Amino acid sequence: MALAAGPASAATPPRKAGVSNAVYFVHGIDWKHGSPYHAKQDCKSVWGKAMSDLRTKGWTGKFVTWGYYKNDVNCTRKVNGNLQTRIQELGRLLAWDIYNNYSKHGKKVDVVGHSMGGQVIRAAITGVNKYGRTSSQWPDYIYVEDAVTFSSPFTGSNWATACTAAYTYKQCSDLRPGSGFLSWAGQNPQSKMKTDWTLIGAGDDDAVTSGSAIGMNAKHKVVYNSGQGLEHSTIKNAGGNGLWSYKFSDNNGRTWSPNRDRHAPVRYAYEAMRAPAAW
Repeated sequence: MALAAGPASAATPPRKAGVSNAVYFVHGIDWKHGSPYHAKQDCKSVWGKAMSDLRTKGWTGKFVTWGYYKNDVNCTRKVNGNLQTRIQELGRLLAWDIYNNYSKHGKKVDVVGHSMGGQVIRAAITGVNKYGRTSSQWPDYIYVEDAVTFSSPFTGSNWATACTAAYTYKQCSDLRPGSGFLSWAGQNPQSKMKTDWTLIGAGDDDAVTSGSAIGMNAKHKVVYNSGQGLEHSTIKNAGGNGLWSYKFSDNNGRTWSPNRDRHAPVRYAYEAMRAPAAW
């Protein structure tokens, strides 16, 4: 079903450093259920630590926790999806939410995704690029300034293959290596105002390898070294002023450097969103 569009095009907002953008947070999959309709995430529990740390660091913009399961709780907004709702469809719904609340008013946003949430973001921007001007099912454009992902399976994950075999859920199928969704999704998809991507992974993550977590064309890539406890569910929570060991690339992985400022993962996300022109 198409959603009502606003004006044909709002003036494109400029890219500039700052901490006042609204930030969307998109959670990951919840797949260990006997029924696809039992999936549920608590947005406050998933994102509470990250949001608190970003506030402590100085972020002033609104935080929007966006849920996609019918049973989700404590989310700013949610849609009534389940484990059989395709990621492309979730991306479409996210794109409309961003458009109706921000883009059509000439406002830009930043987006942060964990695990499958990063692929929902990727689908939102890809779908607008592919269909926005030709289909009323998608908005014509969205304004996303920065996108940051934590342990998102850009090239798929073996757990998704196992999940598909055990449960046949479409969201698991979409995240299998070589899936139709991953073939469809864009490499470094860009919103109308251009979008700066930062992909973050960790050597300790047993669910999504660091190679998959940075497995899309993107200017900024970060891999945290093993032995620091940054597992799949915890990487998005790690903030504060502690020192961390990682390597980073600011040229799509062509060259890598060891620690620069030794930011925690959430603090790295803060810097990625704060200073897009210099980042």
